[in-house]
Amino acid sequence: MGNSRRVRYSALAASLTLLGGGAALADPPAGSDAGASASDAPKSLPEGSVFLSLQQSFKENPDSLAVRGHFELGSPPKVRRYFCLVNTKTGKPEAYGVLGELAPRKDGMTGIKNIAVSLYSCSDAQQQGMLVTSGYVLLGAAASAPPPAAPTQKAAQTSTPPPAPVVSKIKLSLEQIDIAGVKLGMSPDEVRAVLKSKKLLDYDESAETLSYLDPVKSVMQPIPNGRFVNVIAAWSPAPLSSAGDTFQVDGESFEVMFTPVPGKERAMAIVHSVGYSPANATRETALETGLVNKYGGFGESSDLPESPTWRVQSGGNVLVGDPCNGHGIFGGLGGLNVAKTGRENLALKKTPDDFKTQIDHCGVALITEDHFTANGGALRADRLVTRFTVTAYSPAIASEGAKTATGLIQAAGGSVKKSDLPQGKDQPASKL
Repeated sequence: MGNSRRVRYSALAASLTLLGGGAALADPPAGSDAGASASDAPKSLPEGSVFLSLQQSFKENPDSLAVRGHFELGSPPKVRRYFCLVNTKTGKPEAYGVLGELAPRKDGMTGIKNIAVSLYSCSDAQQQGMLVTSGYVLLGAAASAPPPAAPTQKAAQTSTPPPAPVVSKIKLSLEQIDIAGVKLGMSPDEVRAVLKSKKLLDYDESAETLSYLDPVKSVMQPIPNGRFVNVIAAWSPAPLSSAGDTFQVDGESFEVMFTPVPGKERAMAIVHSVGYSPANATRETALETGLVNKYGGFGESSDLPESPTWRVQSGGNVLVGDPCNGHGIFGGLGGLNVAKTGRENLALKKTPDDFKTQIDHCGVALITEDHFTANGGALRADRLVTRFTVTAYSPAIASEGAKTATGLIQAAGGSVKKSDLPQGKDQPASKL
């Protein structure tokens, strides 16, 4: 999926082709030192003005553009390459990096086609040392192009203020957040009942025991009756083909993480993944329409960005977008066989200040979605999704669980500092 956002504009359909989640990256030009510089470079950049990106989209003519360099965002294996362009007639560099397919020009320079303008500034990439220019040939006016000015320098004078966060018409409480039948705040028994009704082929539970570091003996000491359910998972295996994301048979998986409160655990994170065989693949438009109908926040399904995020606020309002970068906390396009991927309990990893920051800046809950499109280069109406993951995570529930776990450890005689969070150790648990 990468870190980019797909910005879809129907007015650009005739001239722009946006790359789907499964699009392959363009190969670097001969002699490029991309590998050497990408390994040391930052993996993210701030997003720029949607207004200015749109302006660039409308005025670009691929016939008059050449590639002067590229930068990469994301972490392996989800790395996406953005190209920085220069107008070969005027010598003026374009402000924003673009996705596209490299194509040779008759004049010997590197051209590009199927352009989709991003929100990432070539100036920002150059200032951070991320821009790779070796291997790209520039001639004439293009060769004497000055470095691009940061697009935000003129934005304050020429563009409208950035849009306010979009508020969904749909209101949600924590208890209403339902991921295919599993709800945030459910007890282990309630989750077991839901997953049993799914009739998935495999089931597994993992448990941990609250413990603390004994300062005298320098060993971990478990607290009495401190064992709690950490994760419940259920899945039906779906063997992958050599293509990597195409399934021979349909599959589904659930992974639910609970607060570390022995006997009173609550579901604080839910990961639901579905894989389709080629014959049963769902259309991307159908998946996106379902998401919009359920969570709101967008005018229509075509407005959804890649990896959309919904942020539920304490009053029930739902904001869209991910300015706090919360998507990676528990999200992502995970595998369907989850039995061998034990997770450390989230409530045992964060400080109270961390949770307060998440709640204040993100919300009481985050809902994210990722999917893999088997034919990402097809027209939007024809794209088929063979794999998707919907995740719900509540920092509010996790915070309450962490507070209770800390109190239990202190009551047992252990001391807990802000920087010394309660620990857990793995223990086997019975299977259904």
